[in-house]
Amino acid sequence: MEEKQIKIHYGELSTKGKNRKMFQQKMAEQIRHKTKHIERIKIFPNRDFMFIKWEQARYEELIEVLKDIPGISRFEPVYPVAKDMDAIKKRALELFSELNIQDGESFKVVAKRSDKEFELDTYEIQREVGDVIGEVYQNLAVKMTRPTYKLTVSIHLKDEAYLSLLSYQGLQGMPYGSSGRGMLMLSGGFDSPIAGYLMMRRGMEIEAVHFSSPPYTSPQALEKAKKLTAKLAHFGMPIKFHNVPFAKIQEEIKAHVPDSESMTVMRRFMLRIMDQLIERNNADAIVNGESLGQVASQTIKSMRVINEVTSTPIFRPLIATDKNEIINLAEKIDTFDISNEPYEDCCTVFAPTAPHTKPKQEKIEDYESALDIEGLVKDAIENTHIEKIDEDYIRKQEADFADLL
Repeated sequence: MEEKQIKIHYGELSTKGKNRKMFQQKMAEQIRHKTKHIERIKIFPNRDFMFIKWEQARYEELIEVLKDIPGISRFEPVYPVAKDMDAIKKRALELFSELNIQDGESFKVVAKRSDKEFELDTYEIQREVGDVIGEVYQNLAVKMTRPTYKLTVSIHLKDEAYLSLLSYQGLQGMPYGSSGRGMLMLSGGFDSPIAGYLMMRRGMEIEAVHFSSPPYTSPQALEKAKKLTAKLAHFGMPIKFHNVPFAKIQEEIKAHVPDSESMTVMRRFMLRIMDQLIERNNADAIVNGESLGQVASQTIKSMRVINEVTSTPIFRPLIATDKNEIINLAEKIDTFDISNEPYEDCCTVFAPTAPHTKPKQEKIEDYESALDIEGLVKDAIENTHIEKIDEDYIRKQEADFADLL
């Protein structure tokens, strides 16, 4: 049986010099993980692109997987053929015969030649292949800008020639796990899952940290956060989910801190806990979904006071993002409906009625002096529950529920 092949283009990854091999390994690792349920595939990395080869699965199955893998700029099914013009023309006609060509559609041929000893130059290859296609498919117009179909003929130096007719856009960015590990402060809202997705697309491995406050928050709110984690796992690998009990801390804040300053103190506690989790899990940075000025805790003055408790880098990929842009991204990565579920998280349940947008650090520290900060943080860390969540989590939960009916 003839092997099927897809050629993957790295894009930005091709500029990474001596580190390129590490990036290629990370991409290959994720491709193998994402295709293990389909078929065992073979991966052949090159300087500027990567081939994957297999036998049984349909092209469509691999295409659906590859389009959501970070680090892939674009990819196309390729068809090897001998470096002979008659063989190239014959294969080109076979590819077009598989299309449902309609009147008014167009095509062009693009030739690429790394083998400079090949009998024809790129212009001559394009002309000869284009002529034979035009003779057979006379209802296809030649169009150099935005044609319906673009046939690429690549003449490799040491290899065969390759033809490709369809090209697919990749997720771009960097391979997952190539840019360190971040711990994502994941609520049940729209913003934090998008922040996680954007950092994953830049190659950061993510662990999710969710602050829950039962009985003030419901089991459904916790489940909502887990489902959002599963959606993020689709773009990477299984994600470690940390469920931090936060009710005791919030009760202490409510008892000792004025309502207007409670959000600032609460966020400072969260960052202290994040610091401990970063150290315990050998992570590199905190990631959150803050966007400048959206809520009281996200003004510049609030951020300065809140950030004072940590020296860990905090990545805020949404800092200058409009809410509508965030909603559009939520729809794109399929988190919108989950984030829109009406289950409140701990921040919403304990939200102050009139939060102070310009807190003073001295006052905040004075209020905190009445709290057992070290003890409360230690208790939360020791009672944090950890589990691994993969992209099949939602399907498995639905299947388990159906079995109970």
